[in-house]
Amino acid sequence: MMKKILILGICMTLLVPIVNAEMLFKNPPDIPEIHGPPKGKTGVDYEYEFCASDPDGDDIYFCYDWGDGSGEDCIGPFPSGICIKLNHTWTADGTYTIKCKARDINQEESEYATLNVEMPRVFLRPFLLKTILEKIYERILNYLIVLL
Repeated sequence: MMKKILILGICMTLLVPIVNAEMLFKNPPDIPEIHGPPKGKTGVDYEYEFCASDPDGDDIYFCYDWGDGSGEDCIGPFPSGICIKLNHTWTADGTYTIKCKARDINQEESEYATLNVEMPRVFLRPFLLKTILEKIYERILNYLIVLL
């Protein structure tokens, strides 16, 4: 019985440092960086670069959301410290928030990085609208004169 307790004590003494060492290597990845144009035009394809690293050197996944209702996608794994390039086209004018987080192979996740992107709305200036309405009115009058 004494031998079993002694062997169990030795095993526990050896196992505890291993468990603690594993806990030290479960840090989340750093917050990614997002690089790309903050403004653009609807219907045009734009390229964005996402960079992330993990302090433990674990491989990472990139989880990104374009902010247009298309949902979040994750791709990877990639080596820590890598930058990837992704393209996206927005189909409607507005302001969108690109979000990206990094997840390592141990399921540890970073906070989200964000980048606001504006797809400008086209507004008719009052003088342009007035000019268009005047031309339409003029054509209608000319048409009515010909008919009479």
